Amino acid sequence: MIQIDRTFSESVERAVRRAEGGTSAELIVVIAARSGPYLDVALGVGAVCAAASLLVALFARSWFPPVAVAIEVPLVFVAATWIAHRSPPLLRALAPASRRKRQVERAAASHFLDESVHGTRGRTGLLIYVSRLEERVALVPDLGLTGIVAPAAWETARSAADVVRGIEEIGALLRTRLPGGPGDANESADTPRFVS
Repeated sequence: MIQIDRTFSESVERAVRRAEGGTSAELIVVIAARSGPYLDVALGVGAVCAAASLLVALFARSWFPPVAVAIEVPLVFVAATWIAHRSPPLLRALAPASRRKRQVERAAASHFLDESVHGTRGRTGLLIYVSRLEERVALVPDLGLTGIVAPAAWETARSAADVVRGIEEIGALLRTRLPGGPGDANESADTPRFVS
């Protein structure tokens, strides 16, 4: 998982500044803690743990008072659900890859609008959306980039493990496909935006 600290934020900002140099494209970076709640997955873990505690109470050699079982089973359910919901590695392991991908793509599309990536002069904005829990990156280009850069060309920059290197690769690609002109101005902040 990506370590978020001031050094990381500053490295991303420098990478965005370098990537935008020599191109008329605008890069907007959003780093999300997660792209979906996965509450159903956590509830499933809680249900399995509660059922296991009930089976232990029913089939153990020692006798458990009914009141203790009535208190223990719901407590195990709540505790296991709470722990599972706050354990990204567990959620990542239990949620199918197709669902994680779909969640990231849906969240990226939403942030494309929230961050006004479509508001650049030449419609040359590119959202770089990094989702930490899912360990996935989604790139959402605006209309000005879709005709210039083929979707397959973005694939080399989709590594969540090294965001800074991916941004630099995007910059190199954009400088060859969409070189900047003399009047190009920075239309958006270079600092990454962190969302929960």
